[in-house]
Amino acid sequence: MTKPKGYILDRFLSPINGEPIVAILTIDSANRKTGNMAQVWILCEDVNPVEAITEGDDFSICGNCPHRMDPTTGNRSCYVNVGQAPLAVWKAYKAGKYAEDLTYEEGKKILKNKKIRWGAYGDPATINPQIFHAVNGLAAGHTGYTHQWKEPWAQVYKGDFMASCDGLQDYLNASAHGWRCFSVTPKGSTGQGKQCPATIERSLAQCVTCTLCNGDKTDIWVEAHGRGKKYVTAL
Repeated sequence: MTKPKGYILDRFLSPINGEPIVAILTIDSANRKTGNMAQVWILCEDVNPVEAITEGDDFSICGNCPHRMDPTTGNRSCYVNVGQAPLAVWKAYKAGKYAEDLTYEEGKKILKNKKIRWGAYGDPATINPQIFHAVNGLAAGHTGYTHQWKEPWAQVYKGDFMASCDGLQDYLNASAHGWRCFSVTPKGSTGQGKQCPATIERSLAQCVTCTLCNGDKTDIWVEAHGRGKKYVTAL
């Protein structure tokens, strides 16, 4: 039997607004910055990612993230191009191309030497923490980020995910509450902690070899990048 390219980790209702969402694990990635990590995608169950942004349905997977599209201006500072990988993953999911169940033995085999990027798209703090720990415990390491760090239901991920911060006030607030922070800064500016090594010299570091963003090591900052970088301003 051909090895599945991905697994459905869970179908569930978003803790943000109660809408149906899905978490999907894909095994391999050609992402140059992260390296070949397994990726976890959190997507709307019944709305494709492009339409979800246009209609505002991405609130169920992204919550209060300030990088979502501004409905007034149409500007969106999120670095993720949802018309590429997220849309492809959603279409593959709808076409039934991902396995329904990831067994312990299968997970142990495929993740033994893999590191997982939780939240290649969507906020991973929406995922049931029991599922996170069961899957993550089989992997060789992980990275993860959440904009939901202020929410009571997201506190279980303190020490596992970075608090995504936008501005000094966010950083001070998250730090005061025990989070390690990941800050996105406007082009040409600096943040708190250590600059993301994978953006300094990609030939020397990738997320797969770094994993400083595992929620319990240090604070990291990165200059805004991707299609929406011009909309990232000092907050």
